[in-house]
Amino acid sequence: MKALRPGRGLVLAIAGLLWTPAAHAASIPSLFRGIVVADSPVGVRVISVEADAPAALADLRAEDIIVRVQQADVRSIDEFSHLSTQLKGQATRIRVLVFRAGQRRELQLHAYSYPLLERWGVEFIPEYDLRFAEARVGAAYWQRLGRGFEEAGKPGEALNAYLNGLHLTPADAHLAAQAGVLWLQVTQQRLRERQLIEGLGALGQASAFLQRLFDYPLTTPQLIQLRDELKATLAALKQPLERSSPN
Repeated sequence: MKALRPGRGLVLAIAGLLWTPAAHAASIPSLFRGIVVADSPVGVRVISVEADAPAALADLRAEDIIVRVQQADVRSIDEFSHLSTQLKGQATRIRVLVFRAGQRRELQLHAYSYPLLERWGVEFIPEYDLRFAEARVGAAYWQRLGRGFEEAGKPGEALNAYLNGLHLTPADAHLAAQAGVLWLQVTQQRLRERQLIEGLGALGQASAFLQRLFDYPLTTPQLIQLRDELKATLAALKQPLERSSPN
C-alpha cells in the first residue's frame, strides 16, 4: 500500500496463486488488488480499477462509492484499509455494496477466474501476476509448461498450468480436453494414495467439468483418451471401496 497524491488515498495491488480453495490461506490474493480509492463524504470513492483485476471483472467501476464490505459499513478510507487487510488471505469471495450514480448496487468480488467460472463452472484462482500482451501467447506458454509437468509425471502441476492457459483462452476446447484428462489423473493419484476425501472432491470437480466439455466437438483421439481415463478412475475408485468392505 502507498499514499495516493494529491489527496489522501490508497492503492491496493496484491496478487497470488491458488490451485484450489483448500490451499494455504496466505496464497489467496487480495480481492481488492488493483483498486485505487480516495476519501469521500460517504464511504470511499473508487478512482480506478485495473482492467484484469477481480474487482473490474465483478463490474466495480471508477466513481463507484463503496459503502459496505460484507456486513461492515465503510465510512472512511481507514475503515476500508482495515477491512482490506483483515480479509487478505482469508476470503475467496466477498459482497460489496456501492452507490453508482445514486443507485445502490451489490457486487460480488471473488478471486476465482471469471472466464473459467462462467464457461466451465470451475473455481480456480489463476496466476494474476504473470501477464501477457496477447492471450494466445500466454496460453501457449502455460501449455508448454503443462506438457513439461506431464512428462515429469506431475498431473497436479500440469492441471494447474493448463487451467491458467484456459483462463486466458476459455473457448479453447483442446486445452479444456487436456485439463479434463489431467483432472481424472489427479483423481486417480489421490485415490491410489488413499486420500479418499481429496480424491472424491477431485472426482466431483472433474465430473462437473466434463459435463460441460462434452458439449464441445472433440476429436476421436480426445474422446478415446477421456474414455480410458474414466475407466482408470473407476478402477482406482473401486480399490478403497473394496478395502473398506467387510469380508
